[in-house]
Amino acid sequence: MTKKSRMCTQRRFPEGASIRRIGLGQGHGLGLGVFSLAAMVYTFAATLSADDWPQWLGPTGDSVSRETGWLKDWPDEGPPRLFEKPIGEGYSAVSIAFGHLLLYHRVKDENRLESRHPETGVQNWTYTEATDYVDRYGYSGGPRPQPLVHRDKDSGEALVFVLDPTGVLVCVDLKKGEKRWRLDLRSEFKLQRNFFGDGAAPIIDGKHLIINLGGTDTGTGFTFALEKLSGKIVWKSPTDGGGYAAGRTAEIDGSRHLLIFHRGGMSCLDPADGRERWKFPWRSRIYDSVNAATPVIVDDLLFFSAAYRTGGVLLRVKKDSFEKVWQDSLSSREKIIATHWSTANYLDGHLYGFSGRHEGGSDLRCVELTTGKVKWKWESYLGRGAMIYSDGHFIAVGERGDLSLLKLSPAGHQELRRVPRVLRHPAWTPPTLANGLLYLRDEHKLVCMDLRVKTER
Repeated sequence: MTKKSRMCTQRRFPEGASIRRIGLGQGHGLGLGVFSLAAMVYTFAATLSADDWPQWLGPTGDSVSRETGWLKDWPDEGPPRLFEKPIGEGYSAVSIAFGHLLLYHRVKDENRLESRHPETGVQNWTYTEATDYVDRYGYSGGPRPQPLVHRDKDSGEALVFVLDPTGVLVCVDLKKGEKRWRLDLRSEFKLQRNFFGDGAAPIIDGKHLIINLGGTDTGTGFTFALEKLSGKIVWKSPTDGGGYAAGRTAEIDGSRHLLIFHRGGMSCLDPADGRERWKFPWRSRIYDSVNAATPVIVDDLLFFSAAYRTGGVLLRVKKDSFEKVWQDSLSSREKIIATHWSTANYLDGHLYGFSGRHEGGSDLRCVELTTGKVKWKWESYLGRGAMIYSDGHFIAVGERGDLSLLKLSPAGHQELRRVPRVLRHPAWTPPTLANGLLYLRDEHKLVCMDLRVKTER
Protein backbone atom coordinates (compact mmCIF):
# COMPACT_ATOMS: atom_id res chain seq x y z
CA MET A 1 0.00 0.00 0.00
CA THR A 2 1.33 3.41 -0.86
CA LYS A 3 1.49 5.63 2.19
CA LYS A 4 -0.37 8.90 2.06
CA SER A 5 -1.19 11.59 4.56
CA ARG A 6 -4.03 13.97 5.03
CA MET A 7 -5.29 16.38 7.64
CA CYS A 8 -8.94 16.91 8.39
CA THR A 9 -10.47 19.36 10.84
CA GLN A 10 -12.92 17.89 13.32
CA ARG A 11 -15.11 19.58 15.90
CA ARG A 12 -13.67 22.50 17.82
CA PHE A 13 -13.71 22.63 21.59
CA PRO A 14 -17.31 22.91 22.83
CA GLU A 15 -18.84 26.28 23.42
CA GLY A 16 -18.80 27.25 27.05
CA ALA A 17 -15.45 25.56 27.61
CA SER A 18 -12.47 27.71 28.40
CA ILE A 19 -8.78 27.17 28.95
CA ARG A 20 -7.46 29.08 31.91
CA ARG A 21 -3.75 29.56 32.46
CA ILE A 22 -2.37 30.22 35.90
CA GLY A 23 1.03 31.71 36.61
CA LEU A 24 2.94 28.72 37.92
CA GLY A 25 6.17 29.33 36.03
CA GLN A 26 7.74 27.55 33.11
CA GLY A 27 9.13 24.09 32.56
CA HIS A 28 11.32 23.04 29.60
CA GLY A 29 9.93 25.94 27.55
CA LEU A 30 6.37 24.67 27.98
CA GLY A 31 3.64 26.66 29.70
CA LEU A 32 1.95 25.16 32.73
CA GLY A 33 -1.77 25.33 33.11
CA VAL A 34 -5.07 24.00 34.33
CA PHE A 35 -8.39 23.88 32.51
CA SER A 36 -11.89 24.77 33.59
CA LEU A 37 -15.38 24.23 32.21
CA ALA A 38 -17.86 27.04 32.66
CA ALA A 39 -20.50 24.60 33.89
CA MET A 40 -18.38 23.23 36.77
CA VAL A 41 -20.15 23.40 40.13
CA TYR A 42 -16.91 23.00 42.07
CA THR A 43 -13.76 25.02 42.43
CA PHE A 44 -10.37 23.41 42.67
CA ALA A 45 -8.25 23.77 45.76
CA ALA A 46 -5.65 26.51 45.37
CA THR A 47 -3.01 24.17 46.78
CA LEU A 48 -2.83 22.17 43.54
CA SER A 49 0.47 22.68 41.73
CA ALA A 50 -0.18 21.79 38.09
CA ASP A 51 2.04 20.82 35.18
CA ASP A 52 1.85 19.60 31.57
CA TRP A 53 3.10 16.18 30.43
CA PRO A 54 4.48 16.87 26.93
CA GLN A 55 6.75 13.90 26.25
CA TRP A 56 7.74 10.33 27.08
CA LEU A 57 8.12 9.89 30.86
CA GLY A 58 6.87 13.38 31.62
CA PRO A 59 8.17 16.95 31.74
CA THR A 60 11.63 15.97 32.98
CA GLY A 61 11.86 12.60 31.20
CA ASP A 62 12.17 10.58 34.42
CA SER A 63 8.57 9.47 35.21
CA VAL A 64 8.24 12.26 37.78
CA SER A 65 5.38 14.74 37.95
CA ARG A 66 6.02 17.94 39.87
CA GLU A 67 2.34 18.30 40.74
CA THR A 68 1.34 18.45 44.39
CA GLY A 69 -1.91 18.58 46.33
CA TRP A 70 -3.83 16.11 44.16
CA LEU A 71 -6.47 13.70 45.46
CA LYS A 72 -5.08 10.66 47.26
CA ASP A 73 -8.12 9.54 49.26
CA TRP A 74 -9.72 7.53 46.47
CA PRO A 75 -13.11 5.87 46.85
CA ASP A 76 -13.32 2.10 46.30
CA GLU A 77 -14.36 2.59 42.67
CA GLY A 78 -11.40 4.87 42.08
CA PRO A 79 -11.11 8.60 41.38
CA PRO A 80 -14.03 10.31 39.58
CA ARG A 81 -13.99 9.72 35.83
CA LEU A 82 -14.28 12.81 33.66
CA PHE A 83 -14.67 10.72 30.51
CA GLU A 84 -14.06 7.38 28.83
CA LYS A 85 -13.62 7.25 25.07
CA PRO A 86 -13.22 4.30 22.69
CA ILE A 87 -9.88 4.38 20.90
CA GLY A 88 -7.81 2.26 18.54
CA GLU A 89 -4.65 0.17 18.67
CA GLY A 90 -1.28 1.15 20.03
CA TYR A 91 0.80 1.59 23.16
CA SER A 92 1.47 5.32 22.79
CA ALA A 93 0.96 7.29 26.01
CA VAL A 94 -1.11 10.47 26.07
CA SER A 95 0.64 13.85 25.94
CA ILE A 96 -0.82 17.00 27.48
CA ALA A 97 0.51 20.42 26.48
CA PHE A 98 -0.75 23.95 25.84
CA GLY A 99 -4.41 23.04 26.32
CA HIS A 100 -4.26 19.98 24.03
CA LEU A 101 -4.61 16.27 24.72
CA LEU A 102 -2.56 14.45 22.07
CA LEU A 103 -3.62 10.88 21.32
CA TYR A 104 -1.74 8.76 18.77
CA HIS A 105 -3.47 5.50 17.82
CA ARG A 106 -4.43 3.27 14.92
CA VAL A 107 -8.01 2.97 13.66
CA LYS A 108 -8.40 0.37 10.88
CA ASP A 109 -5.81 1.29 8.22
CA GLU A 110 -4.91 4.73 9.57
CA ASN A 111 -2.56 6.03 12.25
CA ARG A 112 -4.29 9.01 13.81
CA LEU A 113 -2.76 11.88 15.73
CA GLU A 114 -5.64 13.65 17.44
CA SER A 115 -5.88 16.85 19.42
CA ARG A 116 -8.66 16.61 21.99
CA HIS A 117 -9.94 18.73 24.83
CA PRO A 118 -8.16 17.58 28.01
CA GLU A 119 -11.34 17.63 30.14
CA THR A 120 -13.91 16.25 27.70
CA GLY A 121 -12.01 14.16 25.16
CA VAL A 122 -13.81 16.01 22.33
CA GLN A 123 -11.73 16.16 19.15
CA ASN A 124 -10.27 19.42 17.90
CA TRP A 125 -8.30 18.21 14.87
CA THR A 126 -7.03 14.93 13.42
CA TYR A 127 -3.94 14.22 11.32
CA THR A 128 -3.89 10.80 9.61
CA GLU A 129 -1.35 8.58 7.88
CA ALA A 130 -2.31 5.42 6.01
CA THR A 131 -0.69 2.26 7.39
CA ASP A 132 -0.44 -1.42 6.51
CA TYR A 133 1.97 -2.37 9.32
CA VAL A 134 1.66 -5.93 10.66
CA ASP A 135 3.63 -6.94 13.75
CA ARG A 136 5.66 -10.07 13.04
CA TYR A 137 4.87 -11.50 16.49
CA GLY A 138 1.17 -10.66 16.43
CA TYR A 139 1.30 -7.72 18.82
CA SER A 140 -0.36 -4.36 18.26
CA GLY A 141 -0.31 -2.85 14.78
CA GLY A 142 -0.56 0.64 16.24
CA PRO A 143 2.03 3.29 17.21
CA ARG A 144 4.43 2.78 20.10
CA PRO A 145 6.12 6.12 21.00
CA GLN A 146 4.28 8.93 22.76
CA PRO A 147 3.78 12.21 20.85
CA LEU A 148 6.51 14.73 21.64
CA VAL A 149 5.24 18.30 22.05
CA HIS A 150 7.74 21.13 21.93
CA ARG A 151 7.61 24.92 21.69
CA ASP A 152 10.54 26.47 19.87
CA LYS A 153 11.93 29.37 21.91
CA ASP A 154 12.97 31.44 18.89
CA SER A 155 9.88 31.16 16.69
CA GLY A 156 7.33 30.50 19.43
CA GLU A 157 5.86 27.67 17.33
CA ALA A 158 4.42 24.67 19.14
CA LEU A 159 5.04 21.41 17.28
CA VAL A 160 4.13 17.75 17.69
CA PHE A 161 6.46 14.95 16.57
CA VAL A 162 5.27 11.37 16.06
CA LEU A 163 6.97 8.18 14.87
CA ASP A 164 5.04 5.24 13.43
CA PRO A 165 6.13 1.55 13.56
CA THR A 166 7.58 1.71 10.02
CA GLY A 167 10.03 4.54 10.71
CA VAL A 168 7.96 7.43 9.36
CA LEU A 169 8.62 10.58 11.40
CA VAL A 170 6.17 13.46 11.08
CA CYS A 171 6.14 17.01 12.47
CA VAL A 172 2.69 18.59 12.88
CA ASP A 173 1.70 22.12 13.85
CA LEU A 174 0.00 21.90 17.26
CA LYS A 175 -2.47 24.72 16.72
CA LYS A 176 -3.95 23.62 13.38
CA GLY A 177 -2.91 19.98 12.99
CA GLU A 178 -1.18 20.66 9.68
CA LYS A 179 1.92 18.77 8.55
CA ARG A 180 5.17 20.72 8.73
CA TRP A 181 7.43 17.97 7.41
CA ARG A 182 7.54 14.19 6.94
CA LEU A 183 10.53 11.86 6.69
CA ASP A 184 10.51 8.12 5.96
CA LEU A 185 13.82 7.27 7.61
CA ARG A 186 13.58 3.50 7.25
CA SER A 187 12.95 3.63 3.51
CA GLU A 188 15.42 6.43 2.81
CA PHE A 189 18.31 4.70 4.56
CA LYS A 190 17.18 1.12 3.80
CA LEU A 191 17.16 0.22 7.49
CA GLN A 192 16.50 -3.34 8.59
CA ARG A 193 13.16 -3.94 10.26
CA ASN A 194 13.18 -4.30 14.04
CA PHE A 195 11.35 -7.03 15.98
CA PHE A 196 8.30 -5.01 16.98
CA GLY A 197 8.56 -2.14 14.53
CA ASP A 198 10.03 1.22 15.52
CA GLY A 199 9.30 2.39 19.02
CA ALA A 200 12.07 4.51 20.56
CA ALA A 201 10.59 7.90 21.49
CA PRO A 202 12.29 10.92 19.90
CA ILE A 203 13.76 13.64 22.13
CA ILE A 204 14.64 17.31 21.73
CA ASP A 205 18.15 18.64 22.32
CA GLY A 206 18.40 22.34 21.56
CA LYS A 207 17.62 22.85 17.88
CA HIS A 208 17.78 19.13 17.12
CA LEU A 209 15.36 16.24 17.20
CA ILE A 210 17.20 13.03 18.18
CA ILE A 211 16.08 9.50 17.37
CA ASN A 212 17.67 6.03 17.09
CA LEU A 213 16.39 3.52 14.53
CA GLY A 214 17.66 0.21 13.24
CA GLY A 215 17.19 -3.51 12.93
CA THR A 216 17.91 -6.72 14.82
CA ASP A 217 21.41 -7.44 13.51
CA THR A 218 24.60 -5.79 14.75
CA GLY A 219 25.55 -2.70 12.79
CA THR A 220 22.10 -2.04 11.33
CA GLY A 221 21.25 1.13 13.24
CA PHE A 222 21.73 4.88 13.19
CA THR A 223 21.14 7.68 15.64
CA PHE A 224 19.87 10.69 13.71
CA ALA A 225 19.93 14.37 14.59
CA LEU A 226 17.44 16.45 12.58
CA GLU A 227 16.69 20.14 12.45
CA LYS A 228 13.44 20.15 14.38
CA LEU A 229 11.80 22.91 12.29
CA SER A 230 12.65 21.50 8.86
CA GLY A 231 13.41 17.79 9.28
CA LYS A 232 16.80 18.24 7.60
CA ILE A 233 19.35 15.66 8.77
CA VAL A 234 22.24 17.32 10.60
CA TRP A 235 24.23 14.19 11.37
CA LYS A 236 23.82 10.44 11.65
CA SER A 237 25.93 8.11 13.75
CA PRO A 238 26.06 4.31 13.29
CA THR A 239 24.87 2.10 16.16
CA ASP A 240 24.53 -1.64 16.71
CA GLY A 241 20.84 -1.61 15.73
CA GLY A 242 17.42 -0.56 16.90
CA GLY A 243 15.99 -0.39 20.38
CA TYR A 244 12.89 0.77 22.22
CA ALA A 245 14.48 3.04 24.83
CA ALA A 246 14.37 6.80 24.44
CA GLY A 247 17.69 8.61 24.34
CA ARG A 248 18.78 10.74 27.29
CA THR A 249 20.93 13.86 27.47
CA ALA A 250 22.90 15.13 30.46
CA GLU A 251 25.60 17.61 31.47
CA ILE A 252 28.29 15.55 33.23
CA ASP A 253 31.91 16.39 34.03
CA GLY A 254 31.81 19.59 32.00
CA SER A 255 30.49 17.97 28.82
CA ARG A 256 27.09 17.36 27.30
CA HIS A 257 26.34 13.70 26.65
CA LEU A 258 23.79 11.89 24.51
CA LEU A 259 23.13 8.38 25.83
CA ILE A 260 21.61 5.86 23.40
CA PHE A 261 20.56 2.36 24.56
CA HIS A 262 20.49 0.43 21.26
CA ARG A 263 20.51 -3.22 20.20
CA GLY A 264 24.12 -3.80 21.21
CA GLY A 265 24.27 -1.80 24.41
CA MET A 266 24.92 1.76 25.55
CA SER A 267 26.65 4.40 23.42
CA CYS A 268 27.69 7.83 24.60
CA LEU A 269 27.66 10.34 21.73
CA ASP A 270 28.62 13.97 21.40
CA PRO A 271 25.21 15.57 20.67
CA ALA A 272 26.88 18.29 18.59
CA ASP A 273 28.18 16.00 15.85
CA GLY A 274 27.24 12.39 16.77
CA ARG A 275 30.83 11.30 17.47
CA GLU A 276 30.87 8.20 19.68
CA ARG A 277 32.87 8.79 22.86
CA TRP A 278 32.50 5.28 24.24
CA LYS A 279 30.34 2.16 24.11
CA PHE A 280 29.42 -0.37 26.77
CA PRO A 281 28.22 -3.66 25.21
CA TRP A 282 25.05 -4.89 26.93
CA ARG A 283 22.92 -7.38 25.07
CA SER A 284 21.12 -10.61 25.81
CA ARG A 285 22.59 -13.87 24.57
CA ILE A 286 19.10 -14.63 23.26
CA TYR A 287 18.71 -13.40 19.67
CA ASP A 288 14.96 -12.66 20.00
CA SER A 289 15.49 -9.93 22.58
CA VAL A 290 15.37 -6.14 22.87
CA ASN A 291 16.77 -3.30 24.94
CA ALA A 292 13.65 -1.33 25.74
CA ALA A 293 13.70 0.44 29.14
CA THR A 294 14.82 4.07 29.05
CA PRO A 295 18.09 4.73 30.97
CA VAL A 296 17.99 6.45 34.36
CA ILE A 297 20.45 9.29 35.05
CA VAL A 298 21.22 10.46 38.60
CA ASP A 299 23.96 13.09 38.75
CA ASP A 300 26.92 11.34 37.05
CA LEU A 301 25.46 7.84 37.43
CA LEU A 302 23.85 6.02 34.50
CA PHE A 303 21.63 2.98 35.08
CA PHE A 304 20.24 0.79 32.32
CA SER A 305 18.71 -2.66 32.29
CA ALA A 306 17.07 -5.29 30.11
CA ALA A 307 15.16 -8.54 30.42
CA TYR A 308 15.91 -11.76 28.48
CA ARG A 309 18.43 -12.95 31.13
CA THR A 310 20.39 -9.70 30.80
CA GLY A 311 19.99 -7.61 33.96
CA GLY A 312 21.20 -4.18 35.01
CA VAL A 313 24.34 -2.01 34.93
CA LEU A 314 25.41 1.12 36.77
CA LEU A 315 28.14 3.29 35.24
CA ARG A 316 29.77 6.49 36.43
CA VAL A 317 30.02 8.76 33.40
CA LYS A 318 33.12 10.87 32.89
CA LYS A 319 34.01 13.45 30.24
CA ASP A 320 35.25 10.93 27.65
CA SER A 321 35.00 7.62 29.47
CA PHE A 322 33.12 5.70 32.14
CA GLU A 323 33.72 3.71 35.30
CA LYS A 324 31.72 0.56 36.02
CA VAL A 325 30.13 0.65 39.48
CA TRP A 326 28.26 -2.69 39.32
CA GLN A 327 26.61 -4.98 36.82
CA ASP A 328 24.63 -8.18 36.65
CA SER A 329 26.33 -11.33 35.45
CA LEU A 330 25.04 -12.36 32.02
CA SER A 331 25.66 -16.01 32.91
CA SER A 332 23.70 -15.91 36.17
CA ARG A 333 19.98 -16.73 36.25
CA GLU A 334 19.49 -14.49 39.30
CA LYS A 335 19.53 -10.80 38.43
CA ILE A 336 19.70 -7.67 40.55
CA ILE A 337 17.05 -6.11 38.32
CA ALA A 338 15.95 -6.93 34.77
CA THR A 339 13.49 -4.34 33.52
CA HIS A 340 11.68 -5.21 30.29
CA TRP A 341 10.03 -2.15 28.73
CA SER A 342 9.01 -0.38 31.94
CA THR A 343 11.56 2.21 33.07
CA ALA A 344 12.65 2.05 36.71
CA ASN A 345 11.86 4.97 39.02
CA TYR A 346 14.54 6.64 41.14
CA LEU A 347 13.85 8.07 44.58
CA ASP A 348 16.18 8.93 47.47
CA GLY A 349 19.06 6.67 46.56
CA HIS A 350 16.98 3.72 45.38
CA LEU A 351 15.51 2.28 42.20
CA TYR A 352 11.96 0.96 42.14
CA GLY A 353 11.30 -1.11 39.06
CA PHE A 354 9.43 -4.07 37.60
CA SER A 355 11.79 -6.95 36.93
CA GLY A 356 11.13 -9.94 34.69
CA ARG A 357 10.62 -10.97 31.08
CA HIS A 358 7.15 -12.51 31.45
CA GLU A 359 4.13 -11.57 33.53
CA GLY A 360 4.46 -14.77 35.52
CA GLY A 361 7.55 -14.59 37.70
CA SER A 362 7.94 -10.81 37.45
CA ASP A 363 8.01 -8.57 40.51
CA LEU A 364 8.38 -5.02 41.74
CA ARG A 365 11.65 -4.56 43.59
CA CYS A 366 13.70 -1.97 45.42
CA VAL A 367 17.42 -1.75 44.65
CA GLU A 368 19.97 0.50 46.31
CA LEU A 369 21.38 2.48 43.39
CA THR A 370 25.07 2.74 44.29
CA THR A 371 25.53 -0.84 45.54
CA GLY A 372 23.04 -2.93 43.56
CA LYS A 373 21.74 -4.40 46.80
CA VAL A 374 18.16 -5.70 46.48
CA LYS A 375 16.19 -4.44 49.49
CA TRP A 376 12.91 -6.24 48.74
CA LYS A 377 10.78 -7.91 46.08
CA TRP A 378 7.00 -7.86 45.73
CA GLU A 379 5.37 -10.44 43.48
CA SER A 380 2.08 -8.67 42.90
CA TYR A 381 -0.93 -8.48 40.61
CA LEU A 382 0.80 -5.67 38.69
CA GLY A 383 2.97 -8.03 36.63
CA ARG A 384 5.29 -5.97 34.43
CA GLY A 385 3.57 -2.74 35.35
CA ALA A 386 4.40 0.92 34.83
CA MET A 387 4.70 3.68 37.44
CA ILE A 388 5.02 7.40 37.78
CA TYR A 389 5.95 9.34 40.91
CA SER A 390 4.33 12.50 42.24
CA ASP A 391 3.93 14.24 45.59
CA GLY A 392 5.35 11.42 47.69
CA HIS A 393 3.31 8.67 46.00
CA PHE A 394 3.61 6.20 43.13
CA ILE A 395 0.75 5.68 40.69
CA ALA A 396 1.03 2.25 39.09
CA VAL A 397 -0.86 0.44 36.35
CA GLY A 398 -0.66 -3.33 36.13
CA GLU A 399 -0.71 -5.08 32.79
CA ARG A 400 -4.13 -6.59 33.63
CA GLY A 401 -5.50 -3.07 34.04
CA ASP A 402 -5.45 -2.61 37.82
CA LEU A 403 -4.70 0.91 39.10
CA SER A 404 -2.79 1.30 42.36
CA LEU A 405 -1.68 4.11 44.65
CA LEU A 406 1.51 3.11 46.46
CA LYS A 407 4.01 4.33 49.02
CA LEU A 408 7.42 2.80 48.43
CA SER A 409 10.57 3.00 50.54
CA PRO A 410 13.61 0.82 51.28
CA ALA A 411 11.62 -0.57 54.21
CA GLY A 412 8.92 -2.01 51.95
CA HIS A 413 5.77 -1.30 49.96
CA GLN A 414 2.43 0.04 51.15
CA GLU A 415 -0.65 -0.31 48.98
CA LEU A 416 -2.96 2.63 49.76
CA ARG A 417 -5.58 1.98 47.10
CA ARG A 418 -6.28 -0.63 44.42
CA VAL A 419 -8.88 -0.18 41.69
CA PRO A 420 -9.30 -3.44 39.77
CA ARG A 421 -9.72 -3.70 36.01
CA VAL A 422 -9.80 -0.06 35.04
CA LEU A 423 -8.28 -1.19 31.73
CA ARG A 424 -8.08 -4.42 29.75
CA HIS A 425 -5.04 -6.55 29.07
CA PRO A 426 -2.57 -5.64 27.69
CA ALA A 427 -2.34 -2.39 29.68
CA TRP A 428 1.32 -1.65 28.89
CA THR A 429 1.15 2.13 28.59
CA PRO A 430 2.40 4.25 31.52
CA PRO A 431 0.01 6.77 33.11
CA THR A 432 -0.02 10.46 32.29
CA LEU A 433 -0.60 12.99 35.10
CA ALA A 434 -1.20 16.57 34.03
CA ASN A 435 -3.00 19.51 35.62
CA GLY A 436 -4.65 17.32 38.22
CA LEU A 437 -5.98 14.81 35.69
CA LEU A 438 -4.85 11.19 35.32
CA TYR A 439 -4.98 9.60 31.85
CA LEU A 440 -4.90 5.84 31.29
CA ARG A 441 -5.24 3.85 28.08
CA ASP A 442 -5.23 0.36 26.66
CA GLU A 443 -6.01 -0.70 23.11
CA HIS A 444 -9.74 -0.16 23.54
CA LYS A 445 -10.39 2.96 25.61
CA LEU A 446 -8.96 6.18 27.00
CA VAL A 447 -9.89 7.00 30.60
CA CYS A 448 -9.52 10.40 32.28
CA MET A 449 -9.73 10.49 36.08
CA ASP A 450 -10.08 13.68 38.10
CA LEU A 451 -7.52 14.00 40.90
CA ARG A 452 -8.19 17.67 41.58
CA VAL A 453 -9.30 18.29 45.15
CA LYS A 454 -12.66 20.02 44.98
CA THR A 455 -14.40 22.34 47.41
CA GLU A 456 -18.05 23.29 47.09
CA ARG A 457 -18.83 26.88 46.25
